[in-house]
Amino acid sequence: MTEEERQRTMEFILHTQAQLSANDHKHDERLSRLERIAKLMVRAGLRARKEMREQDARWERRFTALAESQAHSDRRLDALIDIVRADRNGRSS
Repeated sequence: MTEEERQRTMEFILHTQAQLSANDHKHDERLSRLERIAKLMVRAGLRARKEMREQDARWERRFTALAESQAHSDRRLDALIDIVRADRNGRSS
């Protein structure tokens, strides 16, 4: 092997190592980016879950209030029906 061939071989090896190093760096950057994206997705998911729980609690309070209001209306209607029946029973006797 001549000195020139040896020199070209060494340059090839150095160039290949530089490319491998650059590729490793790019790979690390991609992984780092994917890790950041994954963290953002997890945070977004946790935030959405929290918001859904809060919305569920608000709906639960609204449904409870509506049920209580309906029960109150039912009691008043029952009382009115009792008054009407008592009035009719009083007249027909």
